[in-house]
Amino acid sequence: TLAVPAPRPALTRERIIAAARILIDDDGLDALSMRKLGASLGVEAMSLYHHVASKDALVELVLDAAVAGVAMPSADIAWDEWLIDYHDGLWHRLHAYRGLARHLLQHPSTPAGAAIRRTTVDMLTARGFAARDALLVAATFHTFLLGRLAVDALPDEVARPHEPSWRSQGLQASDYTAHGLQVVIG
Repeated sequence: TLAVPAPRPALTRERIIAAARILIDDDGLDALSMRKLGASLGVEAMSLYHHVASKDALVELVLDAAVAGVAMPSADIAWDEWLIDYHDGLWHRLHAYRGLARHLLQHPSTPAGAAIRRTTVDMLTARGFAARDALLVAATFHTFLLGRLAVDALPDEVARPHEPSWRSQGLQASDYTAHGLQVVIG
């Protein structure tokens, strides 16, 4: 008797996103293609378009899934600690996907990004901030996060001869972040 191959799992949007995340982890966002993704799933690239309209739409879905996967800080900590914890969770999550941070800088308004901003404003208003102030604090916080991502998204080989020598002072990028968050929050 011939062995019957196990049926392939159904092609779903969730499977496509998960496979794209693996490819991005392995090769970076720039190397992602619908052809490579199809091959990794054992299907023709054209079959992916029944679930995802385009590569750009796929990247947005991957970005939304990455951002949505960030753990919310505890609701019972102070607002400034909440922002620091949330910043660190967002940064680590986005930094883990090569090229995704750069994409977010070019397309900052995704559904997950909007949800983050809403969550931040809701947290601040729940802790007594006026709605206007909560919006301003949230915008400043997210602008700082995007600025950090912008610096980190630059390739390491980019020469910066006109920059001050922060390394000569024993400083690391995390020192800038900690100081910047204290200035933003302080």
